Amino acid sequence: KIIFSQPFAMLSALRRWGSTSLRSTVRPGLCPVAPAPLARAAAPVVAVPTAWPLGAVRWKQVKVQSYWKPPRAKPCGQRIPKKPHVGPKALPGEYTEIGRVICKQRRYLAKNPHVTRKRHFKYYPGVNVNVMHNSSLQAACSGRIKMTHDVSRKVMVMNVLAEPREEFLQEDMWRYRTEHVGSMEENRELCALRAKAFPIFGKEGGWVNQPIGPKPMSARISKNNDRWNNTLVRDPLEMEPFCYPLNRAQLERHIRKVRARQKGVPEEKNDPEFQITDVKFKNFHGQTAQR
Repeated sequence: KIIFSQPFAMLSALRRWGSTSLRSTVRPGLCPVAPAPLARAAAPVVAVPTAWPLGAVRWKQVKVQSYWKPPRAKPCGQRIPKKPHVGPKALPGEYTEIGRVICKQRRYLAKNPHVTRKRHFKYYPGVNVNVMHNSSLQAACSGRIKMTHDVSRKVMVMNVLAEPREEFLQEDMWRYRTEHVGSMEENRELCALRAKAFPIFGKEGGWVNQPIGPKPMSARISKNNDRWNNTLVRDPLEMEPFCYPLNRAQLERHIRKVRARQKGVPEEKNDPEFQITDVKFKNFHGQTAQR
């Protein structure tokens, strides 16, 4: 009598038992002959373990896993997903959103002698730039990239000039060229001089050709059905009632007037002596895409 504790153990044991019995009854050049019905011998009891240890099966090591090649060993080097992809991810003058990785770097770099590729030099953080745990650089605000060269330490510094999204004109390209600085204090002063304006105060003459409304949703959510300047989406800063605080009486009067306007009441009959306007809205027009 054979005692099995698990189904797959029973199948494997029966397969082994059948193969051995068949092999014993096959003669060379003859067909298999069934054994004579003799006295049955007591089958040995097979002890099958009730618990199988995890990780007991050791798989073979394939060729891809057994060695590593440097990425520059072309054409037999590392594939694109396994390459390091280190270095700047945003060029000078390129617009970047807050939180974007503008430079990917390794935490530890080995300075090998007689190297020609500048992969062991790091970019240092400047104005509006944060440092991540692996020494990569991240934009702390939305704006355009400005790079400087620190001549005292002989390093490259990455900065972000804070500004809302607008059209990139050719006459503004001189602001984002790489310049030399003597210290980090000079770097901060230079970035303040090269900035177009402080976004909180607005730009004199207004920002050029700004997008209207919020920025489009990611393709993963919108399935490529959203775009810039969507006419079906209103600018949140233009919606009524306004978001800036009013006292209780003014807010009730304003909401009452807005609801009457939505019902089609003409302006001359809809409390004409009460008007609420935002005199600084022109400075923030088109900045919804930055929020």
